[in-house]
Amino acid sequence: MDVSATERDDLRRSVRDFAASRPLADAVRRVVEGEAAYDQAAWDTLATTMGLTAIGIPQEYGGAGYSVAELGIVAEELGRSLAPVPFLSSAVLATSALVCCADDAAKAQYLPGLADGGAIATVALGGFTSWPFPDRTAINASATDHGHRLAGTAGHVLDAGAAGLLLAVAGLEDGWGLFAVDPASPRVVLRRHEALDLTRPLYSADFDEAEAVLLGRGPADWPGLAGLASRISAALACEQAGGMASCLETTVAYLSSRAQFGRPIGSFQAIKHRCADLLVELEAARSVAYEARDRAANGLPGRPGVVAAAAAAQSWCGDAYVHAAQEAVQLHGAIGFTWEHDVHLHLRRARADQLLFGTPRAHRRALADSMGI
Repeated sequence: MDVSATERDDLRRSVRDFAASRPLADAVRRVVEGEAAYDQAAWDTLATTMGLTAIGIPQEYGGAGYSVAELGIVAEELGRSLAPVPFLSSAVLATSALVCCADDAAKAQYLPGLADGGAIATVALGGFTSWPFPDRTAINASATDHGHRLAGTAGHVLDAGAAGLLLAVAGLEDGWGLFAVDPASPRVVLRRHEALDLTRPLYSADFDEAEAVLLGRGPADWPGLAGLASRISAALACEQAGGMASCLETTVAYLSSRAQFGRPIGSFQAIKHRCADLLVELEAARSVAYEARDRAANGLPGRPGVVAAAAAAQSWCGDAYVHAAQEAVQLHGAIGFTWEHDVHLHLRRARADQLLFGTPRAHRRALADSMGI
């Protein structure tokens, strides 16, 4: 679907207005304190009123038919507010896994429910030891007379406690498979971690010969799986850029109001330089994230240029978001180190995102490999 710049601006504005009009800070605190897994009211609005859960799903499966570019815009704006909704896990990871890796029958079965927000799903992946492919030994699938069984552990499964469907990427003898698993199965054990990011519940999933339905399969260098990695990395990079923007804007507002020696502390040259450096890093993060999302939207799944752009985005944005959040904490002075101020939540999110789908070092290695270095 061709989308104009004006339509993208309207989409960005509507999501930003949504975040500004809701008491998301209170909802974030409820999730942080363990009172809720996510903000149900916000999720319902995103799904039913705004239709954003359908944005990355083809129209023939009940979706809006937009691309990763528009998906990235929503992720960026939700990242600004730390919106406590399972958008990354369900609307990005799960739908991307089905779009890139599942067969047509599986897409027709699962995507409509994800499109209308009535279903929430997440993806279980092994650690990214060789990006863009996960660890082949983390989860293994074996064929039985009635289907397949999975054995192994996935250590970083987002929002698994809220998901009614678990999609697992597992190793087969001749390649990879995407499987549907019931998270309520007695042979699936979900363990919630005391994660650094308090706004996004993180689980491990242990599969003990759990029954699974094969949704799609491919060879060891499966382009579909590389395409999945590129889509989620591009969306995550956009989310990180949004978080950076929030850190900078919040900090500048504070520096403009906090006075010392009879003048706003933001007027001191040393402070200006630090803010200017953050702005340069933010613009660079936006550029590389937008390049990754646009290549993922327009390129073939798994195409080397698409994979390289996603690796470059994660290499830069992962470190840049951490630096922006650290600077925000320090430039807020003593209040930035308190539990009551929300700036520390961005630092927690930044540190967690930095390791979520491969470290910046692993992405730099993948980028170098793609360039033959």
